[in-house]
Amino acid sequence: MAIIPRRFDSNPWYLRIRRMGGAAYHAWIANDPKAISEFKDLKNNSQNYEVLAYFGDDVSRSYQIAQWLPVYEELNKTHKVQIICRQFPTTKHLRKLTSLPVNSVYDFFTLTDLIESNNYKVVLYVNNSFTNFQAMAAKKAFHVHLNHGESDKMSMTSRQMYAYDVVAVAGQAAKDRLKNALIVSDENKEVVIGRPQLDLLQKPLEVNSGRKVLVYAPTWEGDQEANNYSSVDVYGEQIVSAMLKVSNATVLYKPHPKVTTSPKPKIANAHKKIMGLLDSANSKDPIAKHQLVTGDPMPVLQVADLLVSDVSAVTIDYLYLKPQGAMLMCDRRSNISDFAQVAPVSKAVTVITKENINNIDKLISEHVAGQVDRTSYDSMRNYYFGDTKPGSSINRFSKMVDDLIKRRDKRVLELPTSK
Repeated sequence: MAIIPRRFDSNPWYLRIRRMGGAAYHAWIANDPKAISEFKDLKNNSQNYEVLAYFGDDVSRSYQIAQWLPVYEELNKTHKVQIICRQFPTTKHLRKLTSLPVNSVYDFFTLTDLIESNNYKVVLYVNNSFTNFQAMAAKKAFHVHLNHGESDKMSMTSRQMYAYDVVAVAGQAAKDRLKNALIVSDENKEVVIGRPQLDLLQKPLEVNSGRKVLVYAPTWEGDQEANNYSSVDVYGEQIVSAMLKVSNATVLYKPHPKVTTSPKPKIANAHKKIMGLLDSANSKDPIAKHQLVTGDPMPVLQVADLLVSDVSAVTIDYLYLKPQGAMLMCDRRSNISDFAQVAPVSKAVTVITKENINNIDKLISEHVAGQVDRTSYDSMRNYYFGDTKPGSSINRFSKMVDDLIKRRDKRVLELPTSK
C-alpha cells in the first residue's frame, strides 16, 4: 500500500512554527524584538478596514509608498485604510511618516489568513513587487495599481500592470505610453486620476529669500541599460558647475535616492565630485547655502526657479507645479528624435545633449533670465494630467475608490456564496 505523506503546509503546528520563525527573523534583521509581536492579533486589529495599502519591498524603496501617504490619510477620512508591509524595518520607517496603522506580515500564510478574515474591499499597490501577487489572493476585493510616480521611463510600461483589476493613470500621456509599448493593453482597466499627491503638498523648502533657486535633480541609472536615463555621470558635473556661476543663486542638488548609494563607480564618482563642488562654493559664499536635499522632492520643486532633470517623474511634476518655471532635460544618448518619442514632455523644453553641453553656461543663464519658450507648456500639462485645477486629482482618486467599493459591495451580494 502506498504511503501518502502528510502535507506540512496543512499542519497547524508547522504553520505556527513557520510564522514565529518569520517573526524572529525580522526581529533579528530589524534589531528589534518588537517585530515578533507584529504577528499577533492582526486579525482582530484589522477587521474594520475597507482599504488595504500594500507594500512588499524593503526600506530602501519606501520612497515609493511614502509619497502616497498624504493621499491615503485623506482617503482614511471616508474609508478606513490599513498599511501592510512585508518587512519590519519598512514598517518602523513608515510609522514615523504617518498616523495611519502600519503592520508587518512576514509570510504568505499569515497574509492569506489576514486577508480571508477581513473585509478589505480595495487593495492599493504602488509598484510591481513580486509579493503583490500574494496579496492578490484577496478574492472579494478590487486590486488597483497606482504606481509611484508619473514618468516616461520604460518601467512605466510593464505588462504586469494589467494583472490588476484597475490601472490608475495620470492622464492621456500614460494611456498612450501603454498603448504604444505593449502588444496588448486594456483601456477598460485604465482610470485617469491625475496626480493626487500634487493636491496635498507639504510646506515648501525654506530657502534664502531674494535668491534664485536652481535645482539639479537627476534620476538613477536604472536596473538595466535600456532603463538608464541618468545624467549624473555624463553631464552632472558640468551642469552644477554652470549653476554655481549664476550670481545671487542657491543650487539645490536633489538626486534620486539610489544615486547617493549607487555601487557603480561612474555614478558614485560623479556624485562625489558634485558634492565637492557644492562644498567648495559654500566655503566661498556661506550665505548661498548650496546643498544636497534628500526626501520628498515636492518641497524642492515648489521653490525651484530652474529645474534640470532627466526622464523622471520629477520633470513632469515640475511641469504641473510650476508652469511659469524654467526647465531643461538631459538626454544621455544624445538622440533627440528617439528622446522625443520616449519623453514627449521634452518637446516643450530645451534638451541637453553632447552637442550643446559645452554651451551649458549660456543655456542656464538664459533660462534663469526667463528666456524660455513656454508656448507648449499648457498643452503638455493637459496631455499628461488632464484637468489641472487644484483639488481635481484628489477628487478623482477618491471617486475611483468610492465607485470601486460600491461595485464590490454590489457584486459580493450577487455571489452564490453570499446567499
